[in-house]
Amino acid sequence: MSGVPVWRCESCGRRSFPRRELCPYCGGRSFEVEQADRGIATRLTSHRGVEVACVRVDDELTLLARAEGAVAAGSEVTLRVDGGAPVATVS
Repeated sequence: MSGVPVWRCESCGRRSFPRRELCPYCGGRSFEVEQADRGIATRLTSHRGVEVACVRVDDELTLLARAEGAVAAGSEVTLRVDGGAPVATVS
């Protein structure tokens, strides 16, 4: 399955990742799950030998994902989940 699950608050419509019990913007408690399939890698770093990318999904949502392949800052990436963790690969 492609994409990373993100949660849209049913009260204010803002999306968040990871899953939360309360909306960080309005305190709402009801969410609808959506899939984020693509984004733009904005920054990269490494942690304990694993490449990690900040991925801007849209103007309101950025998430961290393991970077696989030739991901570079500014590249369009495809998102998926592997073992419960978001993964970004070059589109």
